[in-house]
Amino acid sequence: MTGLPQSAEDSPVPAIGVSARPGRVRSLWDAARALWSPEAGSRRRREVELARILDLFEEYVYAGAITPDGRYVHHASMSTIEGLIGGSAPPDVEAGRFWESRIAPADWAQYAAFNRSLLDGDDAEVTYRLAGLDGATRVLHDRARPRRLPDGSVRVEGIISDITAREETAARLDEASDRFTSLLDVVGAHVYLALGHPDGRMQELFQGPGGDRLLGGAEPDPEMTNWDAAVHADDRPAYDAFNRALARGEDSEVTYRLIGADGVTRWVHDRGACRPRPDGTFEVSGIVSDVTERRRLEDELQRSMRDMKIAHRELERARADAEVRAGTDELTDTFNRRHFAQIATEMLATGAPVCGLLLLDADHFKQINDAYGHAVGDAVLIDLAHRLSAGLEPGDVLARWGGEEFAILLPGACSAEQLVQRAERFRLAVNDSPIVRDDVHLDLTISVGGALAPNHGATLDALLERADSCLYEAKHRGRNCVSLRPGKTRSADAPNAAPNAVELARALAFTCSLRDGIPQEHAEEVSRLAGLTAERLALPGGVVQRCRLAGWLHDVGKLAVPEQILNKPGPLDDAESDVMRTHSAVGADIVHRIPTLRQVAPAVRHHHERYSGDGYPDGLAGQAIPIEARIIAAADAYATMTADRPYSPARTAQEATAELRRSAGSHFDPAVVDALLAVLGLDDQVELDAA
Repeated sequence: MTGLPQSAEDSPVPAIGVSARPGRVRSLWDAARALWSPEAGSRRRREVELARILDLFEEYVYAGAITPDGRYVHHASMSTIEGLIGGSAPPDVEAGRFWESRIAPADWAQYAAFNRSLLDGDDAEVTYRLAGLDGATRVLHDRARPRRLPDGSVRVEGIISDITAREETAARLDEASDRFTSLLDVVGAHVYLALGHPDGRMQELFQGPGGDRLLGGAEPDPEMTNWDAAVHADDRPAYDAFNRALARGEDSEVTYRLIGADGVTRWVHDRGACRPRPDGTFEVSGIVSDVTERRRLEDELQRSMRDMKIAHRELERARADAEVRAGTDELTDTFNRRHFAQIATEMLATGAPVCGLLLLDADHFKQINDAYGHAVGDAVLIDLAHRLSAGLEPGDVLARWGGEEFAILLPGACSAEQLVQRAERFRLAVNDSPIVRDDVHLDLTISVGGALAPNHGATLDALLERADSCLYEAKHRGRNCVSLRPGKTRSADAPNAAPNAVELARALAFTCSLRDGIPQEHAEEVSRLAGLTAERLALPGGVVQRCRLAGWLHDVGKLAVPEQILNKPGPLDDAESDVMRTHSAVGADIVHRIPTLRQVAPAVRHHHERYSGDGYPDGLAGQAIPIEARIIAAADAYATMTADRPYSPARTAQEATAELRRSAGSHFDPAVVDALLAVLGLDDQVELDAA
């Protein structure tokens, strides 16, 4: 070019096309037109002003030519190029050739196509990477307009924008979106975000994964037309009322049927929560769950009840007996957990003025099982239930809550003082005299935690959480005592742990337990033993907490292992073993995606490493294995050996102790084995057996 253009049409700034950004570039265009108007002043002043504008908009404007072979030859530019190439271009190299030498080889094809389009006389744009002199690679967006001159050559005028930061941000957003989508896939339900309008319309803003499963393979369209069309006609009134409630800003939920594209009718539960917006609309966050199986079971129960109502009186009595058995613990003849929860929930729902809840746990019960066998352990639980039942008053409800833990609902406890008095009576009734089974005399004690409604919560979940924390405090104080004060050791043990880390870990372990072959009790026992072993080793509180969390989570990767492998009654073949060995790495990957549990990922990944270096997945040895993983390995082995498995019966505590001793130094850290056996009270077991 020999001089500045005389009109806007001759401007080196290309016109804004449909793909150009309408904001900054159009502003640049308007400013350039003003500068090139006849009133704008001298050419030199216009050049200076335009350079300032270009710096403001961070755009690089250039003019050049495209040779017949598709190569760009630089003529002139209106702004500095140093910012794009990371330094000053060599003075002895033609600018166009130097520029093309810095383009990433992988992007040459699209750059060449860009030049061919310009050579053909078409406006064009392209995105490519440029290797800077400063070592940085920048992502550039180049858009240009060709102009064929009278001599037949093609002049090119263009703008280059540095979009590196935008591309990096987009990549991070894509990565975050992928992780979020993966997490939603793990949840299994379909989540959505919508906008509720006052006229009742619902406008979808975001849809998570899983909608295709509910629609029988069809993805929900952005307008939710196919979703609305799939709603069963009989459920349409309830569905419409649900949407109207959300549009009014009212939290709501509904159960309805969807007729899928595969012809299958599914029951779904749709729950939405609203948040008002300044414009009068409401932002709705919702989750849709497939409850087909639950409804099927409910329908079957209703049919069974109808059948039983018309059956013979004897069948009616049989039904009543079956209901009693369904709500009764077979061993202790007390209520079971499900029935207790139902009674307690109904009682709390009636708005009873005051009600007490106690959680009672037999101290050192596992040691009784290990030392005397499960038959004696069962007898101890039966005797414990009888002693607790003897202290009940009219209206009280006793249930076996799980394992060696019992729950008692006390409607007559009207104050914290009365609740403590009742709890102390139960404690003394157990501790008053030994439990006798054949020639075995056992002095049993219990620890008790309590909560009072409505002071400590108005729902069963809230009372249970409070009572469980108080029970933990009673255990921490030395057992054989009552506490109505929540324990502080959970957070004190790990000041850096998130408050909900333990609850989240337990929830994941419970999710795993829904599959056959991954019992929840195993994770609970490994967590308990790991925490106690870490304390025995006098490790810092943060390490102790990580051991407890890893105990809950060490088998979470087995969610990816087929059930036929988990439940195989015999040894696994080589292919099955390879699949099983993936669970530690998969589990670590799952845990690492959850910020509050990320600290536990190394322990989950390496808990199958061996002290000798022969383990998996990374073949670490000795002190290179994280201490949390070494502790989990020993605790997991002991809990596994002393529990019934699909392929082998439970071993005795003595047998498990001998196996740990034999494997110390090869499979396990000897110091960890010593600490674990000391915690179990089995540190001298081998010597006693030998004697």
